[in-house]
Amino acid sequence: MTKLAASSGTVIYEDKNKLYITKKPAQWTSTFLFVTGLLAFILLANGVSQLFVFEMKIPDAPNLRLILFGLGVLFSLIFWRVLVYRKKVNAKPVNELKCICIIDLNNKTLLDDQQNIMAPLNQVILIRKMQLTSSSKQLALQWNKNTLTLVEGNPFAGGIEAVEQALISKGIKRK
Repeated sequence: MTKLAASSGTVIYEDKNKLYITKKPAQWTSTFLFVTGLLAFILLANGVSQLFVFEMKIPDAPNLRLILFGLGVLFSLIFWRVLVYRKKVNAKPVNELKCICIIDLNNKTLLDDQQNIMAPLNQVILIRKMQLTSSSKQLALQWNKNTLTLVEGNPFAGGIEAVEQALISKGIKRK
């Protein structure tokens, strides 16, 4: 299998003229790592700066330094553990990933994960939808009155562009 694209936890693989659209586990880690990394940096920077700036001016400064520095170290450890967890879970082989759908380019059909026909490709279009919980859009396939979400965009994990471009390059029409 050849990896074509990856965005926000969705990965497209191609094998024998079929596109396998899969979902990676642990999608929450991108945002979590951003937030904990930012908190660790801010707390550590403030804890260290307290050593030099407020050394003699504020009587409680030593306690504040220790608290900020300790919290910064704690968030750094949490960041590191989640990063290790994410690398472990995302190292799963392709056959263990959850398959969203399969696009059969030979037969020009959209298949579900059990390879049952959902729609002919000439009725399927690629659409972008707004998400209430993110600044990134959602990428979905739409046919008749059905919709299948492919990518829930995350600005910290690559958005939706890579998957969208891969599908367009393989002949899927966009609205």
